[in-house]
Amino acid sequence: MMLAQQGDYVEPLALANTTAFGGYTAQGQPLTDALEAPMTATLHAISQGTKPTQAMEIGRQLLTLITALAVNDAANSAAQTDTALRPGVQWVRVEAPGCCDRCMILAGKTFRWNQGFLRHPHCHGRHVPITDKDRARANGLITDPMETFHSLSPEQQDKTFGKANAQAIRDGADISQVVNAKRGMEPIGQSKRAKGYKIMTTTEGTTRYGWSNMIATRQGRTQKRRLTPEGIYALAKDRDQAVRLLEREGYVLPKDWRSQAPEIRRGMWLHNNDWRQGRHETMTAAQKRLQTALLRYEAALEGRSPYRSNAPATPEELARAENEYRRWKTTRGQIFTQ
Repeated sequence: MMLAQQGDYVEPLALANTTAFGGYTAQGQPLTDALEAPMTATLHAISQGTKPTQAMEIGRQLLTLITALAVNDAANSAAQTDTALRPGVQWVRVEAPGCCDRCMILAGKTFRWNQGFLRHPHCHGRHVPITDKDRARANGLITDPMETFHSLSPEQQDKTFGKANAQAIRDGADISQVVNAKRGMEPIGQSKRAKGYKIMTTTEGTTRYGWSNMIATRQGRTQKRRLTPEGIYALAKDRDQAVRLLEREGYVLPKDWRSQAPEIRRGMWLHNNDWRQGRHETMTAAQKRLQTALLRYEAALEGRSPYRSNAPATPEELARAENEYRRWKTTRGQIFTQ
């Protein structure tokens, strides 16, 4: 139906068995066992002195959560199966208004038919199947994060991204670079100009092939850490200096940088990296997780430790390998977050 709403239809190779997706949690636990948890939680609360009515409310809330997750997981599995049966269909990530800054920059990202995306608690994002990116863009499913940013008022921008980050984007910084800089942030002390705020740096983008490090290398500099937008605005004496620092720290990207970066990175390789860079990769991350778990389980069954080199497998390692394989086989290698 979601494809039909886009004016498209792809005939499935076969019809999925709709009764095959119920009865188990995403972790492979029988649903009948999982649904006993509310009863146990209620009795435990009563044993701890909680009033029966309050204990029953605790059990009710847990039951509601487990049921909702079970329905959600069954729907996800069914949708993934149905998508896999329709040639040429892939996923696009669609975000609802009010999403966080991390989700906003990922809106419109496409995924292969057997690959999904991680979700944080209360995430607004969802998968929508598509067959053609241009048609999806025309239908508003693929959006530009900057268009969404400019649709917000300055107050909403500050609330979603933080005042310094929002100002950096308004001053011309790349929205993805600004948001991703939150990873790896470190305090480096106090500054008189910071008015009590910690000056922050980040290691994001400063690895060998990180964009910020590559920009610094082309400028004849080395870069182990870089200032965050908060640090830049705390140190800058005026707006012109702030913009220069944004450019130096790799937040304002050089012209056509996104198209140039792969070739620049290729020129920095110490040896041929074609395979490691995924240019010949045939497996998704989920398929790799499942394959690795299977190989470890087979090695353990043969008496070899899958976790220690040149060592026999212990009963604990056999059980661990079996549990890991069972887990990834149940979810087909996918990671599901609440």
